[in-house]
Amino acid sequence: MTAVPRRRVPSTPFGDDDGAADPRIVAALAAYERGEGGSADVLAALAAGRLLIPVVAVAESVDATGAEKETAMATVLTTGRDGRRGLLAFTCVESLHRWNPEARPSPVPTRSAAEAALADGAEALVIDLAGPVMFAVDAADLRSLASGWRPLGPWPGVGQADPAVAAARADTGDGSGAGSVWRRVRRRVRRALIG
Repeated sequence: MTAVPRRRVPSTPFGDDDGAADPRIVAALAAYERGEGGSADVLAALAAGRLLIPVVAVAESVDATGAEKETAMATVLTTGRDGRRGLLAFTCVESLHRWNPEARPSPVPTRSAAEAALADGAEALVIDLAGPVMFAVDAADLRSLASGWRPLGPWPGVGQADPAVAAARADTGDGSGAGSVWRRVRRRVRRALIG
């Protein structure tokens, strides 16, 4: 593992965060672990949630006796067996302390965690390294979360879709709604394919 010193920890909208895991993320990770859900379900839950980025003290300089003179706070990167680096993130304080009881949690939206991973040159966001369920957000998925990707429709356990998207999909009943348009397009495509 390597620490990334001098990283500015952004202010957070989670001032009253009690450090508990988001139930939607926990449910998606548990389903993934049991083989009842896919990585897309976990990504959908993560996109709407927050993660805890661990911040640890790192010695910047030592005196002649070897004692620390100056320390800085740093985020933590880990290197996998394949050589890829990942920024550590956790779903709750309990899982963070299971990894390192001295690390301080910094709550951030998942998007900010993904942005930080990319800014630090990481290829992954490694979630809950010490369990209960470890999950890695890799490459394209990491870039998608960093760009603000969210599921367009309702996703099991994630909550309601964006109201604007739901309205665009709704049919007004008079045949002019977006739902009617898509049904007509599908019928035309089906007729064209069938002949």
